[in-house]
This record gives sequence, C-alpha cells and structure tokens, in this order.
Amino acid sequence: MYDYTELKEKHGRKVSQTIDSPITVFEIWELSDVFIALFIILIFGVVFYSWWTMFILLTFFLGVGPVIKKRNNKGVFLHWPYKKLNMTLPSLINPKGKRKYSD
Repeated sequence: MYDYTELKEKHGRKVSQTIDSPITVFEIWELSDVFIALFIILIFGVVFYSWWTMFILLTFFLGVGPVIKKRNNKGVFLHWPYKKLNMTLPSLINPKGKRKYSD
C-alpha cells in the first residue's frame, strides 16, 4: 500500500467537515425557506392558480417565518407543537416510555 501522509502534509489543506451557519440567500432567507417558497409558487401559483393563497403563504414563509426563527431557538417550528400541544411521536426517534427525546 502507498503512504500518502507526506503528500497530504505538503499539498493538502484542512477542510471543515461541518457548516457552522446555514446557507442563506440575500442574508435573510435560509436555503430551505427559498425552496419552500418555490414549492408554494409551483403549487398555488401554477397548478391551482390560487393567487391569494400563494401570497398569504409566501408572506408567512418569507416574511414572518425568518423573524420567528431569529428570535427563537433552532427547530422552533418542529418542537413547539410537540411541547405545547402535548403531542407524542412514538417511533425509533422518540420511543414510548418515560424518557422524551424530541422535547
């Protein structure tokens, strides 16, 4: 087998394996917000041709959503209904029992 340690030390550079901040568009919206907006435009603007529903959903997801995400902890839209409405999700992620994994 070949040993690439010398080549790695001479020509290589360290690359971070994780992204510490989300990918944003115009420093306002996360990439997931943009894809949700495109999906809303496709469904309610093209398929169903419901402009008012499209504008209301776009206002929420591109206007109100980022403000709520900045003011609260990460995952507020996923964890809030489970915590406030006493919902449980029994599965591999949150098995039934005394210990809660998702809240």
